[in-house]
Amino acid sequence: MNKKIIAIIVVILAAVLLYAGYQAFLAPKGTEGSKEVTIQIVIEKENINETFTYKTDHEFLTDLMKEKQEELGASFESFDFGTMITGLMKYKVDPNSEFFLFQVNGEDSMVGTDDTPIQDGDVYKFILSTF
Repeated sequence: MNKKIIAIIVVILAAVLLYAGYQAFLAPKGTEGSKEVTIQIVIEKENINETFTYKTDHEFLTDLMKEKQEELGASFESFDFGTMITGLMKYKVDPNSEFFLFQVNGEDSMVGTDDTPIQDGDVYKFILSTF
């Protein structure tokens, strides 16, 4: 019985250390200070192709988008895995067949806006897509 408790404590301690290591060395880091970025929204079926340029001190993209929520016509939904953008330019996606493809500097993003650090000069593009 005593060995089981020690094993459980060791596993919990290892998990905590792994999480701390991830946060310290691998998690995306935002850049402090003023940055200028561009957000482009493309919704072809509504003939929308809007571009916005912002100066910001935010470190991650979700924070900037929530600050500019009204201008971007954005709506969000929070999940355990992060924030999902459910609408832009007052257009709401059909969750059964549509989503916003998210690109950073012309490349499909591998992470969501919560984990996208804002870098000076970056272009963030949201394209309404279907699946």
